[in-house]
Amino acid sequence: MRGTPRISGIELYRGALSLLTLGIAVYTGGETARIAPFAFGAVVLICLELLLLPGIRYVNLPFLQLSLLFIFCYDSFDTFIKFVWLLPLVLVALILHLRRLRPRLRFGPTLLPLLLVALATVLGGVGMISPDEYFRPVVLGYLVGLGPGLVLTYILMKNELRAPDDESAWLRDFFWWGMTAAAIVFFYALPPLLRGGKLPYLQWSNNVSTMLMIAMPAVAARVQRYPALFPLLVAVSAAMVLTGSRAGLLFAPVELLICIVWLICSAKGWRRRLFHACWALLLVVAVFVWGVPLMLALIESTPEHFKPVTPDDVRWKLVVRAFENFRENPLFGSGLGYQGNSDLYNGKMGTINWYHVFPAQVLGGLGILGALAWGFQLVTRLLVAIRVRKRRAFVLTLCYGGLLLMSMVNPGEFCPVPYAFLAVSLFALVENHVFGADTRLWLVPFPKRQKKQEEPAVVSEKS
Repeated sequence: MRGTPRISGIELYRGALSLLTLGIAVYTGGETARIAPFAFGAVVLICLELLLLPGIRYVNLPFLQLSLLFIFCYDSFDTFIKFVWLLPLVLVALILHLRRLRPRLRFGPTLLPLLLVALATVLGGVGMISPDEYFRPVVLGYLVGLGPGLVLTYILMKNELRAPDDESAWLRDFFWWGMTAAAIVFFYALPPLLRGGKLPYLQWSNNVSTMLMIAMPAVAARVQRYPALFPLLVAVSAAMVLTGSRAGLLFAPVELLICIVWLICSAKGWRRRLFHACWALLLVVAVFVWGVPLMLALIESTPEHFKPVTPDDVRWKLVVRAFENFRENPLFGSGLGYQGNSDLYNGKMGTINWYHVFPAQVLGGLGILGALAWGFQLVTRLLVAIRVRKRRAFVLTLCYGGLLLMSMVNPGEFCPVPYAFLAVSLFALVENHVFGADTRLWLVPFPKRQKKQEEPAVVSEKS
C-alpha cells in the first residue's frame, strides 16, 4: 500500500496553478472588477499554450481554474464585454493549433445522440417564439454553444485525447480543481462559523457545488491509489455542505456513498478493501456523532439557505410552466429564446430564462424531439459507463454523473462553458481510451465474451 505521492514537475505545475487560483480568489475578495485582470492573464496563458504546447490537454487545468474564478462574476456582463476583443485572439490560437493538429473526422457511439441533441436545440421554439426572440445575440450564443459548438468540441477532443496517459492527466486536473474549489469554500464559509456566526450566503454556491460534484470521483481515484488521502474525499463533501446550497446538501452524501462503494469494489486485495471499509465506517460514525447535529444546527441557524421547495417556490412554478409550454408546442418546445418566464425568473444580462430543472428544461424547452434526443444520449452514455465499469475510465463517467445530478436542480448541462463542454469531452476521452479506433455508432450493454487479450500498457504520469 503506497503512502504519500511522489511529486513530479507536472504535479508541481498543477499545485502552483491551484495555489495561484486560490490566492486570486482570496486577494480579490470575489470582486468582479479585481478578478477581470487575472482572467485576462489566464486567457492569454491559454492562447500561448494552444500555440506552443503539443496537446490541448495542457490547457485543461488553466481552463478549469479560470472557470472557477468566473463563478464570482455574477451579473458581470458590462465588465467582461470590454474584453470581447480577446475572442478573435482565442479563435486564431485555436485555428493555428488545429492547423498543426490536422484533425480527421473520428466518431464513436456518443456522436449520433449528440447530433440529435444539437438538432433539437437548434429547432427548439420553432412555431412558438418570434424570430426576434430566436435571433437575439445572447440566444444565438447559447444555440451555437449547445448545438454545433458541442459537435465541434466532440470532433476536436476525439482527435486530441488519444494519448495513453490523457485519462490520468484529466483525473489529476479534476483532483486539483476540486481541492482548489473546496479550499475557497472553507476560506469564505468557516471564519463566520468559527466566530459563532451564521453560515454566510455565497451567491456562487450552486456553481461551486457543481464543480465539486464533478471533481469528487477524481479525488476518489486519487484515494484509491493513495488511501492515506481519504480525508480529502470527506473534505470535498463537507465543502459542498458549507456552500449553503440545497442541492449540495442533498447530493453530496449520495455521491460520497457512490465513491466509497466504488473504492471498495475496485480495490485490489483484501487489505486495501478492508482499509477503505474502515475509513467508511469511521465516516459513518463521525456523521452520526458530529455531522448530523452540525447540519441540523446549520439548517436551524440559516433556514433561508435550506428551506424545502414548496408550491410557492419559484422553481416549482417553473416546472409547472414547463409543462404548460410543452402542451403549447409539444414537438419543439419553447426554445432557448423563450422569454415568457420573465415573470418568475428574470436572468441577468447575458443569460436566458431557464426552467432551472433538467427534465423541465428538456421537455418544456425542447419538446418531444428534445426528450427523445436527450433520452437517447443519456442511454448511450449509460451504456458506455457499463462497458467500462471494470476499468479506471469508469471514474470519468462518475464525474459526469456528478454533473448530471446537479443538473436536476440547476442549469448544469445547459451551460455551454464549462459544463456541457466537459460532458462531451469526458465521453470522447472514455471512447478513445476504451474503444480506440472502433467507429461503431451504438452499443449493447454486455457484449459477447471474447478471448481475453492483454491490454496495451498505459504510460501514466508519475505522481
